[in-house]
Amino acid sequence: MNTGENIKDAYDVIIVGAGPAGLECAKNLCGSNLDVLIVEKSKIPGEKVCAGGVTFNDLEYIPKGILNFPLNNLHINYKKMNIVVSSPEGLISSVDKVKLACYQIDYLKKFKNIQLLTGIRVTRIISKYLLELSSGKQIKFKFLVGADGSVSVVRRYLRLPVNKLMTTFQYTLPKKLESFQIFLDDNLFGMGYLWIFPHKNYTLVGCGNDLKIMNPKTLKSNFKKWLMLRKVNILDANLKTAFINYDYRGYKFGNIFLTGDSAGLASGITGKGIYAAFLSGTQVARDILQKHYSQNLIEEWLKKKKKQEKYIHLLKNPVLRKFFLSSGIKLLSYKKIQKRGIQAFA
Repeated sequence: MNTGENIKDAYDVIIVGAGPAGLECAKNLCGSNLDVLIVEKSKIPGEKVCAGGVTFNDLEYIPKGILNFPLNNLHINYKKMNIVVSSPEGLISSVDKVKLACYQIDYLKKFKNIQLLTGIRVTRIISKYLLELSSGKQIKFKFLVGADGSVSVVRRYLRLPVNKLMTTFQYTLPKKLESFQIFLDDNLFGMGYLWIFPHKNYTLVGCGNDLKIMNPKTLKSNFKKWLMLRKVNILDANLKTAFINYDYRGYKFGNIFLTGDSAGLASGITGKGIYAAFLSGTQVARDILQKHYSQNLIEEWLKKKKKQEKYIHLLKNPVLRKFFLSSGIKLLSYKKIQKRGIQAFA
């Protein structure tokens, strides 16, 4: 793999973004007769605001060896209720997104048909066969893959609106906490939630909510209020913000494709998008290579996403939300309900 030297004037495939979706797409194009260029705006791939939560389904794509902990228990808190959700098959862990990107890139390095360009933005899609980099260089392509997140330059070129968007805020605490936790609070976080995801040497504490339910300023203020009430020290912590797009409007537009958050494939209930990113990267590579399988991975995921999001209208109504959350938490105390919940939202 060439890591940026001798950028050519034309490629068969250009992938915008070196997150899980973009790198997985490139992985499935390795060893083909296609010249592939990955363009990543960050100098270090994987530096994105994300809790790095991994559930059992993600192990189709992520080896257990790079996870922080075994997949164990998740604590769900609502008012004075605390429910521990667990599964013998495994439930939740975390992965460092930079470490994950390095793992994916190490695989790509074995193949000469893949190039990775970091620290450079795609500033403009000029036409369906030409784009421009922040360096001013223009490059031709046969296929273009948007894997550049919720604020996607590729999606913008396609003129696809984004009407379903979550705002997220996250602190990195310089110490490891012991357990994975989710806090539901319909007054502070609306239909969203707060998460505590431990990593080996630090902990990610964040929250998210639908942009139309709560504006970012209010969400940020409520987040800090929650932290102060629990005396969480954030003086040495770094606050970052990001968006999660869950407004899916298609993924294939002629020779241009969208994956992951660019396509709006994240769950509108949990905000989780790693699994959808991986499978969409795989499916887009299959489409480019014209490999046909009995199942379309994106279409299969959309069925599950639709089932999850059918509850959104309940969560948007403050009165129904209180009833839905309190009754839902009580039901989770039953193991059979836990198992069904894990299958539905993993």
